[in-house]
Amino acid sequence: MGFTRKELAQKISIEYNRIYEEEEDSANTKTTPLEKRQGLINRNKTDGKYGIWGHDIDDLDLSAIILSKMPNGELKLELIVES
Repeated sequence: MGFTRKELAQKISIEYNRIYEEEEDSANTKTTPLEKRQGLINRNKTDGKYGIWGHDIDDLDLSAIILSKMPNGELKLELIVES
């Protein structure tokens, strides 16, 4: 069936949001709320499943997807995510 570009971007967004939620749920060191951050307002490093730091989910922008066909016929997507 495949995806439209919009559907693919939406699915990627859902997965990124899931990852950020898993990070918060699994971390002992929680994300400092934006209004309590001082100086550089980047996201603090948390110690959850993924060790996310630097940018909040709202800072991220999917700017490109590079598609490669693997020798076994599978498709590989390389996500270019910027802030």
